[in-house]
Amino acid sequence: MHKLIQQYAKDLTAGRLASGYEHSYRVYHLARRIGEGMDYDDEVLHAACFLHDTEMSQGHPRSSAEKAKAILQETGFASAKIERVYHCVLNHMPGGGEESLEGQLLHDANLLDSLGAIGAARLSIGSLSWYRYNTMEEVMKLWQYWLSRAESFYFDKSRELAREKVEFMRLAVQQLARELNL
Repeated sequence: MHKLIQQYAKDLTAGRLASGYEHSYRVYHLARRIGEGMDYDDEVLHAACFLHDTEMSQGHPRSSAEKAKAILQETGFASAKIERVYHCVLNHMPGGGEESLEGQLLHDANLLDSLGAIGAARLSIGSLSWYRYNTMEEVMKLWQYWLSRAESFYFDKSRELAREKVEFMRLAVQQLARELNL
């Protein structure tokens, strides 16, 4: 089942540099790292991580959750777990208010992948493809937004993994602000 879900993720996100398969792959492995020693359902976590960004339109958490539900029903995924994946995907963005362990792991891993050098690259690319931004000030504000969300991690392990990434983003935002004000 894992390979089938990953293939759907590859197919549905092909050509997307900032929110494609590589992002989902990193998110899943970060989530597992954060969740070491925790009693989470890996089938739910895997499906949620690989399907959380299948749609990138406005309101993508809802459209990705709907797409995930349809894919999982089509693949014969355990019906009792489909709703759990749906809610994880629906609430994966900061402020989503996820209550399940798998959803919290997805949230934190997704946030981690939006910080640091990889985060700066993803957000810069995404600022154009997701939001159609056309100024560096808008890019900087997007970086600042995600940096501010570093306070919303659910787990101490996430905060620990984020420490270096957060410092990098702080310095990058400061440097970009200086360079924009030349």
